[in-house]
Amino acid sequence: MNKLTIKNNGSKMLKLLPIILLILTELSMAQNNDLANRLYNDYELFKEKSITQRRFKHADIIPLIKQFKDNKLFKVEKAGESAEGRNIYLITLGSGSKRIFLWSQMHGDEPTATMALFDIFNFFKAVGYDDYKQSVLNNCTIYFMPMVNPDGAEVHERRNIFDIDINRDAVRQQTPEGILLRSTFEKLKADFGFNLHDQSTGYSVGNTFKSAAISFLAPTTNFEKTVNNVQGDAMKLISELYLMLSKIIPGHVAKYTDDFEPRAFGDNFQKWGTSTILIESGGWKDDTEKQFLRKINFITLLSSFESIAKGNYNRFTSEIYDQIPLNDKYMMDVILRNLKTSMEGKEYLIDVGINQNEQNFNNSKQFYYRSSIEDLGDLSVYYGYKDLDLRGMSIEPGRILETEFNSLGEISNLNFDELHQKGYTTVRLADKFDDPFTNLPINISLTENINTKTNITMGNHPDFVIKQNGVVKYIVINGFLRDVINKTGEIKNGAVYR
Repeated sequence: MNKLTIKNNGSKMLKLLPIILLILTELSMAQNNDLANRLYNDYELFKEKSITQRRFKHADIIPLIKQFKDNKLFKVEKAGESAEGRNIYLITLGSGSKRIFLWSQMHGDEPTATMALFDIFNFFKAVGYDDYKQSVLNNCTIYFMPMVNPDGAEVHERRNIFDIDINRDAVRQQTPEGILLRSTFEKLKADFGFNLHDQSTGYSVGNTFKSAAISFLAPTTNFEKTVNNVQGDAMKLISELYLMLSKIIPGHVAKYTDDFEPRAFGDNFQKWGTSTILIESGGWKDDTEKQFLRKINFITLLSSFESIAKGNYNRFTSEIYDQIPLNDKYMMDVILRNLKTSMEGKEYLIDVGINQNEQNFNNSKQFYYRSSIEDLGDLSVYYGYKDLDLRGMSIEPGRILETEFNSLGEISNLNFDELHQKGYTTVRLADKFDDPFTNLPINISLTENINTKTNITMGNHPDFVIKQNGVVKYIVINGFLRDVINKTGEIKNGAVYR
């Protein structure tokens, strides 16, 4: 073969290379989507049934971890202890040369991924998916550290008991949890790392009406945001995951802000040589306990393992990553639009934005809602998980029943439908009442000054009446909307005003 033939063949190969890469990428995506669809349909077979809500504690996962010690598939070791002496474990699967490290619940009130990790453990214990398991476990060694901050989880708070954000302790190393996480990282020298978090349900995908259910980030390693091969591999994997999830939850995948945080673990792990992927679980309509997003985490992580095992991520480019829309904060829990109101004889239109704020209760095992008016006016750029156009209707403050009751029992026997029809949102109680909320569909006032809190203004309690042609159509109690005429809509709890 002469030099001219070699040169021509080489030129043809260069022209064909983009086409070959495109074919390989499409093949990889088809395989990944097939796996994702199967996992989506089979998820209930693997879901850990003992965990059904977000406020589970360290004591709830210890029996599950102990079960793995009797299964030769798993290696379970105590990695260290939290500040309050709770054991933190490292669980290992597989024996391959590619090392993957996942850590969850560094922030104690961010438990979605921890739930998904126990679903993943069940997946590997169960029968089926043999080809997948053989590929992943022969090519990868996967290390899991669930619940890095068990003390924070105990009180459902972000920080540890020193009130330090562990995710700002990668460098100074003042918390036992932060020291443990970094020392484990240095011992493992993983190729890929997964930093698993929850973000506010207020995040949207850019300026859209869609919540950011999942947000990714390949953290940057410096203020200049220069990209090296380590971060580049994380970007490629995220690109693949983004395309895959866009088939399952289209329009609900975003990118977290890429500002460099020199104190954070993700940014530093990326800088120290592990391709690190941040996954933030955000909001999904009617998914208060994050059970659907738990399922999405399960699918995302198992799909990631396959991609790393087979090297599929190398077929994707960072250009896809660059096109992922950024998180923005345009979501509220409730938006009621185009309501007529009046002040000083002048009528005007307002939109009302409400957030239903969770408050810990019963040693943080449960919660109740204490809602607030988040914004008023033209909210056309914002979107609500519950979003209603009430054009033609009017809004006015809820009424307070003048009768003062001597016991909660007396209040419990009231006809609440009748009270709602008359526009009452609050009743008075003379008796002692210690709980911060009531399960009754009405607010309870223990003070004479409740009238000062009923105005429809920013930060006030969302307790009001919505009328159509002078008749009460909706009642809003503690931020929850109920259709008075059709008797639909749940008031999850009333507030207690002191």
